[in-house]
Amino acid sequence: MGWGALSAAVVFVGATLVDAFLTFGSAHARAPHDLFLMTVVLVPSVLVGLGLDRRVPDRPVGAALAWIGAAPAAVSAIETWGQTLLGPHPWPGATAMFILKQGVWVWNLTGLVALCLVFPDGQLSGRGWRWLPWLAIAAACFLNAAVSLDPASHRVDGRSRAGYALHLPATVRVPELVLAFATFLIVLAATVASLVVRYRRSGEVARLQLRWLILSASAVPVLLGLGWIAELEGVPVSVWGPAFLLVMLVAVPAAIAIAVLRHDLYDVDRLLGSSVSWLLTSVASAAIFAVTVYSIGDVVGAESRVGVTGAAFITALLLLPVHRLLHERVGRLLDRERNVMLARVEEFVEQVRDGAAEPEQIAGLLQSVLRDPDLQLLFRLPGASEDDFVDVDGRSARPQGHDRIPLLSNNSDVGVIVLGTSSSRRRRQARDAVLNARFPIEVARLRIALRRALEDVRSSRARLLVAATTERRRLERDLHDGAQQQIVAVGMRLRSLQRQIAPNAPAYNELDLAVAALESTVAELRRLAHGVRPSRLEDGLSAALQALAAASPIPVELTVAELALTDVTATTVYFVVAEGLANALKHAEATQLSASVTPQGDGVIVEVRDNGIGGAKPGFGLTSVRDRVAATGGRLTVESDTGTGTSLIAEIACAS
Repeated sequence: MGWGALSAAVVFVGATLVDAFLTFGSAHARAPHDLFLMTVVLVPSVLVGLGLDRRVPDRPVGAALAWIGAAPAAVSAIETWGQTLLGPHPWPGATAMFILKQGVWVWNLTGLVALCLVFPDGQLSGRGWRWLPWLAIAAACFLNAAVSLDPASHRVDGRSRAGYALHLPATVRVPELVLAFATFLIVLAATVASLVVRYRRSGEVARLQLRWLILSASAVPVLLGLGWIAELEGVPVSVWGPAFLLVMLVAVPAAIAIAVLRHDLYDVDRLLGSSVSWLLTSVASAAIFAVTVYSIGDVVGAESRVGVTGAAFITALLLLPVHRLLHERVGRLLDRERNVMLARVEEFVEQVRDGAAEPEQIAGLLQSVLRDPDLQLLFRLPGASEDDFVDVDGRSARPQGHDRIPLLSNNSDVGVIVLGTSSSRRRRQARDAVLNARFPIEVARLRIALRRALEDVRSSRARLLVAATTERRRLERDLHDGAQQQIVAVGMRLRSLQRQIAPNAPAYNELDLAVAALESTVAELRRLAHGVRPSRLEDGLSAALQALAAASPIPVELTVAELALTDVTATTVYFVVAEGLANALKHAEATQLSASVTPQGDGVIVEVRDNGIGGAKPGFGLTSVRDRVAATGGRLTVESDTGTGTSLIAEIACAS
């Protein structure tokens, strides 16, 4: 616990004891019921301040809130002490306290000013703002001295009751009091202005928290100024003072409580829930103990130690189960938001199990239930480096914040949740939500890994296809420019030798057979080269397909869009059309044929249709073409109902 909150608690307890002793021991002190009411009003601020300070000792908000209650208690004790000067038995130092008490009321604002300067995350940066607390202390001392040393403030029943006063001419004393009050009001206005500056510098959540404090704190200087004006008009402090104190001592702490509980500050709801659940557990345990003692006492006697021992044993057995039950019920009552959040998460998990929702939607759900649109759900895929993450769409991403909650699976770090808006409560809620959403999170991660693997397979397959096509073209050139040309040259030399031999010579016929064999070999090489890559494609895909259609004995209606295709894609399209037309001519008994090549997205659609007898089975004579299409990441479909013709549809992805 920090020294600020601890000193406030010590001052409060000491001042309350002094005030109580003086109230009950002095005829001129306040009425006992006034002391009781004041103490009841001040205690909550001190207790909440101590609780906050214990929860977050590195922030001065708890100490400031504790001083909201401790400062008025100290002021009340000083006033009661000084009031004993008017009785028959004044306390030691009563004269000094009587003088001090005339303006000591200004210190009632100690906690409020401190709270405005540090809520919710410490003092504002900047040299001017760091001087503001010292200016506030100086202004309070100046006003306290100006009022206390005014001879008019010492008069009771027409005569002065103090031995010391600062006698100044009226022309000086009035401006002095006006200056003191004006200085103090200016400092209060600057304090409220600091809230406005902090509001403009803060984020969304901090602004929501500050609105409550600004609303209540801005009423304090207004009421104080109106009260002084009323007092100058003869209205006693007893008329306007209670309203001022009610705002400062009740409205401001209430506003802080709302800001803390409503806007996830300092995780107070958890502290409150634990306190209430343990209080109810204690009450329930006492009831169990009493009922058990009474029940066993009827059997073994009321004075038997067996009853007490048995009651203690039964109470000890039931203590933790009762606490768990009460803690759960209290949590549902005091932290309804958490239960609503978990209910939405569980509903989503069931939808994913039933196939009604996609697991990748878990990122949007977490942003919604945690009210954090900047939340990031990132995964680390198998084999990835420590800083290599992907989002739910599989795109590479970098964590944008420092408040990270790791995702663990079988003691392995599989990802992270990065909160855009951080608080103790928000972190706890995020952990609870992630714990209940393990199933969709893990499924989403596995699906991303699977998609990545399939993309790698498609990419590698496309690279292999491009490499194979390149190798085929090289082989085609080698066959045409190498072996084929050499064989033709050998044949020409043999023909030259043949002409030098008489036609009736035995070698003449042998040479004729050798040349014929070479010509057959050249024809076979040309056929092989054509199978590697159709030579018609040298003039473009459209020209190659028109040549195919022109060679058909049945008219072919051909539609080819102007497309810029790679060699791999153009070759695949050519073989699909060629195989489709060949199958239709062989098996369909068709009288009309059509072929079309049209763009679709990043690829092309190839359709070959006939009006034949139909009834073709999937894969009928199309295995090689289907493999070619699949190698590009595409798909081949055959539609062939009996009597309605056959449609060959290939969706071909453009290989790069």
